[in-house]
This record gives sequence, C-alpha cells and structure tokens, in this order.
Amino acid sequence: MHFDEATHTYTRNNQVYISVTTLLKKYGLSADYSGIPPHILAQAAAAGNAVHKSLENYILGTNDGSDAVKLLDQYVVNRGIDLKKAKSEELVYDDLYKVAGTVDFQYEDGGENIIAEFKTTSKIHYDAVTWQLSIYNYLINKGDVLAYYFKKLKVFHFTKTNKLTVKDLPLIDFDTVKALLDTHAQGKDQFVYTPAHSIISDTEERILADLITERDKYKEVIQQLETKIDDIVNVVKDKMIKQDIHQHLTDNLIYTYIGPTTRTALDQTKVKEYITAKGDKVEDFMKTTTTKDGIKVSPRNGGKKSETF
Repeated sequence: MHFDEATHTYTRNNQVYISVTTLLKKYGLSADYSGIPPHILAQAAAAGNAVHKSLENYILGTNDGSDAVKLLDQYVVNRGIDLKKAKSEELVYDDLYKVAGTVDFQYEDGGENIIAEFKTTSKIHYDAVTWQLSIYNYLINKGDVLAYYFKKLKVFHFTKTNKLTVKDLPLIDFDTVKALLDTHAQGKDQFVYTPAHSIISDTEERILADLITERDKYKEVIQQLETKIDDIVNVVKDKMIKQDIHQHLTDNLIYTYIGPTTRTALDQTKVKEYITAKGDKVEDFMKTTTTKDGIKVSPRNGGKKSETF
C-alpha cells in the first residue's frame, strides 16, 4: 500500500483505494466544514499535520519538545504505556472493499488494545471520529468479527489552550460497519444510519457523562469519610457508655448517646400464612401502587470516560 500525502491518495497494485475519511464524507458521516472559508481550513490542516508529525516522531522515539508532545508524553508516562510495543501512522486497508486509512496511534494499556485518533480541531465531532476508528478497527482485524470487539477506541484531543483530553468512544456495531462497506462496494449513493445516541445530543451526553463520573467519584470519597467518621465515633461511644455520659459538649460538636431501641414490624410471611389458612386469597389484601418511571444511566468502561492533561 502506498500513500501519497500531497494528494491524500492510497494506491495498491496500481489501483486507487478510497480513504476512510473520503468514504465517510461520501455518505454524510463526516464532520461538515462547508461553512468555513477554504484558507482557514488550509491553515488548520497545515497546523494539524505538523502536530501529527511531531506526535508520530515521538512515538517512534524522537522528542522535539513541542507542546503536543509534552502532553502526550505526560499521558504515556502516567499510564505506563510501552511505546516500543506501540504503532504510529500504520497504513491499513481491505482488498475486497478497496478502502484504506492511516491509524494515528495503536498501543496497549492495562491489557487492553487501543486504537486512537489524534484531533486538533476546535471541537470533536464524535459521530465522525467514532465511525473513522470503527472502520480502522475493521481494517486492522481483516473483517474478523471476534477480534473486532476486543479493541477499544479513544480520541486524543489537543486544544489550542495547550490541553489534552482523552476520551473513550463506543464501537459501532460490526454489522453496521460492514453494511456501510457493502453499500460502497455496490455503488449505492445513500447509506441509512441512525446513531444509537440520537435521542440525546453530543453536548448533553458529554455533560451527563461527566456529571455521573463526578458524582460517582464523590460517592466513593463520601463512603471513605463515613467509614473514618464511624471509626472515631465508635471509640467515643464506648467511652461514653463506660463513663455513663449521655451528652458531651465541646467547642465544635455535641455528642449525644442514643441507646438501642426495639422496633416492631409486621411479619408478612406469618400474615400470608394466616390469611391462606383461613381460606382467603392473599391478593385480596394487597394494595397496588404505581412507581414513577425513569431512566438509569450508567457510565461505560467502569466510569472512566475521559482524562485531561
């Protein structure tokens, strides 16, 4: 496979392969930059290419000291990533569909195989990059459905304010990716795709995910604090019992000893047995109530949605 960077063209055995980004644009799955002046796009592309080159060189062993490299280096060190096992700018392709692309970064983290894309745009178009990485995943695994689901996707977003945010992305279903490739191979002009998260906007989803992650972090911290509080309070309680003290005042707190209480509750099992023994139906004594509906929202991947450096 040969890639001509100037024309962004992939060729193999004298045949031109469509790039993944061109394929996505063909079917309206890429980011829309139609409203941005060409000279602005050209400047952004040049700046993005320079960052990509620095990051590629860093992964291959050369550190030019640029801001983006410093950020990626901090991430690599913090995560304990072995760059000797990593891949940078690998050309991947499929001879059946005549599709090709270049994968920015592949590495292992905590036993997981990661496929990552570097982005330097002002905002992340999550649908587009999820599609891009999912197709790369298909190409890397040569259409092996089992291997496909054993990869994780991440986007590395380098901002102009010198920050790096790394976010997990969902895998698009294997059959959906294959359906897109089949649509292209059959020469069809349209591909119908409904994003799984179309019920919520990208912005709302990111905010909700971040809030849930923060909430869960605080829950864990609060639980730890409650445990420490209980340990100290139990020591105080034992002293108050031994000294027969029911209330103790300090400058900061009031300690009030509350003795054990006995609660009486209806034994539902015995009541049901009694009603049945009398020949009545338990259902006749039941009350039906309707609870409020709702949605349970849980973070993917153990709650680890993003990391910022």
